Order: sequence, then structure tokens, then C-alpha cells
Amino acid sequence: MDDTSSRQSLSTARVLDIALVVMTAGTISLLAMQAVRDDWFPPEVSISQYGVGDHGWMLTMTLLVMALASALLLVGSHRQAAAARWAVLVPWTIWTLALVVMAFIPTNEWPGALSLTGEIHQAAAVFGLFFAPIGAVAMAGITRRDRPKSTAARGRVVAITCAGLSWFFLGLLLLTNVDIDVTGLGYQRAWSLHQTLAVVLDLVMVFALIICLRARERSGTVRAGPTGVTTFSPSQSPTRSPIR
Repeated sequence: MDDTSSRQSLSTARVLDIALVVMTAGTISLLAMQAVRDDWFPPEVSISQYGVGDHGWMLTMTLLVMALASALLLVGSHRQAAAARWAVLVPWTIWTLALVVMAFIPTNEWPGALSLTGEIHQAAAVFGLFFAPIGAVAMAGITRRDRPKSTAARGRVVAITCAGLSWFFLGLLLLTNVDIDVTGLGYQRAWSLHQTLAVVLDLVMVFALIICLRARERSGTVRAGPTGVTTFSPSQSPTRSPIR
């Protein structure tokens, strides 16, 4: 590996290390927010409701921190697999932007009807929860040639499993929104339950992806050339050129 490739690999590893630290901070912030509200999993209200009231700034900060972690993960994944950049870039960017929109545009307090800002917040939440698993599966595909028992491969399995389950609970969430409640809890509790489960699964999914790509970078199985195109060691698949 030449000096340029070594610097690129080191830089990518640092980006993923920072992403892990930032994501951990976001999770701690989420737990602190629940502690302040004294409303633990599964919450009595939608997580979005934490943005209403005197402590609403805590939800804003939590979402922005998670958006930053997601953006750093996107940078790391892009450097590892330029050939898959659009399959990862588009859905993951939508997920990241959805977090930013939710951070700055709060919902309104239940049980009142949704205001315009509430509808925008809800739409961003649904779009984010829909596209995040798509980007995660595409991102996890980067590691499909790694050794089956490696940390990267195990992280891939966790990420894909969480992505599928997140989609499942998003489906239940959407059914709840059209008055189909499979839990019998009523609209508010059912919405809160399904949204919480989808969000928790997405958090685990992001953690798994960060750990997965960090392990892959540090194992030396990935080499990024000066142009940013990924190459593999001789035991892996040949170099793939990026999609134009």
C-alpha cells in the first residue's frame, strides 16, 4: 500500500471512529431526554413529542447529533466503496436530511390535530424511517465478501436484520395512521410503540454499520486508491470501477 493509500485508509478509520463517538453521544442524549421526561421505553408519547415544551431543545440537539453521526458514516462508506456510492448516497442522504428537518421543525402537542409544522415533522419521520433501511442494506453490501465470522460480516448481519425489522414496524406505524391498530392499544400508544421500536432498531443498525466498516478498515482488507476507487486484496474480488 503506498503512502497516499495509507493516509486515505487512516483518514477513513478516523472518520468512522468519530462517527462512533458522535453516535454514542446521541444515544446518551436520547436517554437523558427520556430521564428528564420520566418516560422510558416504550414511551407513553411519540418520541417526537419530546420536542414540545421547555425541554424541546434536547430533541433538537439529539437529532442533530445523530444526523452528524449518519453523515460521517456516509463519508466512511463512500470511501470504502466508490462503486456503490449512488445506491448508498441517495437513501442515506434522505435519512440524514430527515433528521435535520425533524430537529428544526417540531411537531405539535397531542391530542390536537397536526399543524402544518407537525405534518412536515411527521412526513420527515416517515421518509427517514423508510429510506434508512434501504441505505443501510446497500451500505452493508460493501462487506459481503468479508470472512463470514469476521466482525465486519457479523455487523452486516445485524444491520440487515435491524433494517428489515425497522421496515416491519414502520408498516405497522403506517397502518396505525389509517386506524388499523393490530395491538389494541389505541392510536396514541400504538403509534408511540411502533415508532419507538423502529427508531431503536435504526439506532442499532447505525451502530452496527459503523462498527462493521471500522472493523473492515482496520483489518486492512480495504484499500482506497488516490482516486477514491476501492481496491481489494488479492484474496478478494478484483477492483471495480465506480458507476458513472
